[in-house]
Amino acid sequence: MFKRIAEERQKNSTKRRLRGAVVASLAMILSAIVLVPVAMEKPAKAAFPGTPGAIAFVSERDGFANFNVYRMNADGFGQTRLTDLPGLSFGPVWSADGSKIIYSHSPDLGVQNDIYQMNADGSNETDLVDATSDDSGPAYSPTNNKFAFVAKRNGDQFDIYLTTRGPDGQISGLTRLTTSDADDTEPAISPDGKRLAFVSNRDGDNDIYIMRLAQEGPKNAPVKITKNTRPNPEGPPYMHDFSPNWSSDGTQIAFASDRSGNFEVYRMKASPEGRLNKPVNLSKNAASDHDPAWSPDGKKIAFSTDRDGNREVYRMKASDGSGQINLTNNPALDFQPSWQPLP
Repeated sequence: MFKRIAEERQKNSTKRRLRGAVVASLAMILSAIVLVPVAMEKPAKAAFPGTPGAIAFVSERDGFANFNVYRMNADGFGQTRLTDLPGLSFGPVWSADGSKIIYSHSPDLGVQNDIYQMNADGSNETDLVDATSDDSGPAYSPTNNKFAFVAKRNGDQFDIYLTTRGPDGQISGLTRLTTSDADDTEPAISPDGKRLAFVSNRDGDNDIYIMRLAQEGPKNAPVKITKNTRPNPEGPPYMHDFSPNWSSDGTQIAFASDRSGNFEVYRMKASPEGRLNKPVNLSKNAASDHDPAWSPDGKKIAFSTDRDGNREVYRMKASDGSGQINLTNNPALDFQPSWQPLP
């Protein structure tokens, strides 16, 4: 994730230097024009649940390499900072009942990540795992007391693990789900809690796989559902599919891919890609589009894009990608939206 962000920073570095002196005033002007408040200070805690169906997202508006988790209403209003920890808080995911958010945190770039949880209003930030390994990319199961995450605990590759948090807050029952020698990342648990979607480079490039939410093995072999191959023998050696996100009914998956030559947001049935299951390009833009997140009613998808010269969170219709609207409207980097389930 941070590699992709670094590439965007490099591409836009000249533009950022030229506008650096006016960023603060520009933020105030933009917020006044579009009537979307820019939260520069963390306000007092709001009572949960607030507006149902809120969107959590990550923003760098608090300073360079100082990522915080924010929340906003589905229309972009009410942008409020949730996290207080210095450093990088990223990858927010809502619990199934919408009462909590699980996320990754690191005190600085290149430093070990830990997994934290907080209430929907940002209160009670708690380190869940507190391990010596590098843990990130958490994903709740519908039971809320279980979550999957990514870690390097068995060699140099990334694997996906599943653990349980008891009533006393203690972690127990750690299970290594993926067992290949490849890097397996970005877990996403289906709404019924029975399946795991994830990204793996076990075939050389990054594709999306699905298996039962249990340890990989002969009776639970991951099924590769995307078939993204190099269309041009003289082009880039690999293509990439990543960031799987389940629809609320568990029948479809949204994901990001560079199969068209630039990164776009697609959706497809949660089954192997083929003649009768072709991915549908929703974002259809020459910019770099990432981080799809399905709305709880299945009608919209939030995503991040750099089409405005910086990275913003947009929203569009899940059916055909129409009605694309900028929600964050901020000169800083805004990305990784996650949609709160409805009560």
